[in-house]
Amino acid sequence: MTGLPTAPPSSLFTPLRIGTFDVRNRLMQAAHSKQYSDRVESARETAYFVRRARGGCALFVAGNHFVHPSGSIRNFEDAFRPESVAANRRMTAAVHREGARILVQLNHHGAQAQPDGPDGPRAVSAPSRLLSPSTGHATRAASRRDIAELVDGWARSAALARDGGFDGVEIHMAHGYLLHQFLSPLYNARTDEFGGDVDGRTRFPREVLRAVRSRVGDDFTVGIRIVANEFHPDGLDAADCRAIIAALRAEARIDFLDLAAGGYHNVHYVFPSSAMPVAWLREEVAAVKAANPDVPVFGVGAATSVEQAAEVVDSGIADMVALTRAQLADPDLARKLAEGRADEIQHCIRLNQGCLGRGSRGLPVTCTVNPVAGRERERGPRAEAASPSDWLVLGGGPAGMRAAIELARDGHRVRLRERAPELGGQLRHAARVPGRESAGLLLADLLRDLRARGVDVRTGVETSAEELQSIPADRVVIATGARSGAVGELAGAGAWAGPAAHEVVDPLDALAHPERLGDRIAVVDADGTAYASGVVLGLLPAVRELHLVTPFETVFPHVGAGYDRGLLLERLDAHGGVVPHVRHRVTSYDGTGVVLRDGFRSAVPRVLEGLDAVVAIEPRTAVIPAGAADAPIVIGDALSPRNIDAAIHEAVELAYRVADEG
Repeated sequence: MTGLPTAPPSSLFTPLRIGTFDVRNRLMQAAHSKQYSDRVESARETAYFVRRARGGCALFVAGNHFVHPSGSIRNFEDAFRPESVAANRRMTAAVHREGARILVQLNHHGAQAQPDGPDGPRAVSAPSRLLSPSTGHATRAASRRDIAELVDGWARSAALARDGGFDGVEIHMAHGYLLHQFLSPLYNARTDEFGGDVDGRTRFPREVLRAVRSRVGDDFTVGIRIVANEFHPDGLDAADCRAIIAALRAEARIDFLDLAAGGYHNVHYVFPSSAMPVAWLREEVAAVKAANPDVPVFGVGAATSVEQAAEVVDSGIADMVALTRAQLADPDLARKLAEGRADEIQHCIRLNQGCLGRGSRGLPVTCTVNPVAGRERERGPRAEAASPSDWLVLGGGPAGMRAAIELARDGHRVRLRERAPELGGQLRHAARVPGRESAGLLLADLLRDLRARGVDVRTGVETSAEELQSIPADRVVIATGARSGAVGELAGAGAWAGPAAHEVVDPLDALAHPERLGDRIAVVDADGTAYASGVVLGLLPAVRELHLVTPFETVFPHVGAGYDRGLLLERLDAHGGVVPHVRHRVTSYDGTGVVLRDGFRSAVPRVLEGLDAVVAIEPRTAVIPAGAADAPIVIGDALSPRNIDAAIHEAVELAYRVADEG
């Protein structure tokens, strides 16, 4: 005995009563749309939840189950369908067997619904006639008859959810969806009893609460998801939101408060990316909890890091900690925290590429760092290799590092060779971009796992064709990445209508040394992806004026699927010196001036004079070592330059293919 006082145990792994049921700890996954099911729950969705329940998560919210046909969306679930009950029972029973609890979120998108639904065209209703910030379509104002029908839809859906074995329902009043639209002056301009002051704007949500509670009774858990702040000068501030919560709680028993922020007017608050602060809603969550000490509050955006999740509960900021994408990335996160193995966590890097980026394109959600997410039935644990092989991995970027880790995890003997002095490849460039520093978490995780798996790593090694043939290895993986594309390499029209008579600056060189460029530069972007926007964001702090020239109809047309386009444009605008030239191509560059041709008025040239430098961003091109052009195993950018998701996915898939070969 040392006599030293021991720290009190954290409340993170203590039970909590939520309405009519208990959860085993305070870690949850908030609702998130995955597009694994269509109309009713699927075996794929069940497997996803079960895997995370086995990893220790205590509570799930099955997201976006719609309460009325006017809100149905392809690849989402309909809560109003009686046939959903049997599918829901299979899923909820499977989650319960793993010791976890599961709620269902009942919703209607209102103005954010598309006028073309899965069953055909439909009218899109909102509190008022407005332009949807999500779809750009004009809505109709919901009638009193519409409202009454929707109130009944929520009540019937809640009853079916109870029949389906859910532990409770979450009524969605956030994220700019229908009930939130009625609450918010940004959407609600009505002059009847459903508009105006707080009493009028809360009337429809209050009627929903009353109807749901009447239909399911007092022995069933009913809570709400609601904004704690709209973060808009003309919208609801934090005090307004707390007043609305008080009005709703006065109407009917609410068993929990699940907090959110923003709306589709500033969608980066709804789906916060790496450019947002980690604990972006912490103060608002704490204020709601202080005003509602008698009801469980779910804290979204409240933890300063996943390792500090316990601090949220221990300090009284919230009763539950929502680590949603974090458990998409690492399904064992809860168990690792409980067992003191936080140093083994596979971190979410919050780039929104594999999850929201895919979902926004109508594709099933997965994860940049965990490509097995959503494929739990097809990609289970791999057995250790019965006959281990000797592997050589050429390339120390994310594809090569992850391939080496996965193969070594399966018992193979792995060497990794990288010609640069450090591992990481273009992850190192990405981590230097303002707002994308989280890429460094992935690099740190990969370096940690290489050490843990005993991979033989050598850097600063250039492997010639002769050496490649002489290295004793049963199999070789080419993961040598990509380099910046050069002007004129692409077939067909690009950003350059004529040759560059003067040397242009390589984008990665520019990003590494922006201070060398000068005060006034042009960036000619023929790429349009997050790679290009990252280069520009990295250059902005070092320049006064940046002319962004692109042949596309808008700047960075391939950025936006991760719901951070609005934030990107805000940051460009905030600089004050960014001048876009869309639908323009460069016809000549003489070292100081660039001549542009306008795609709309091709006969009218425009000259940008007095430039200190021109940075040319062309689509990247693969790097293949001499003697490896016909190598059988090529992954990542060496196969075709894309993004981190492709690199990690192909590395993991390689390990599964090798395991299947026996």
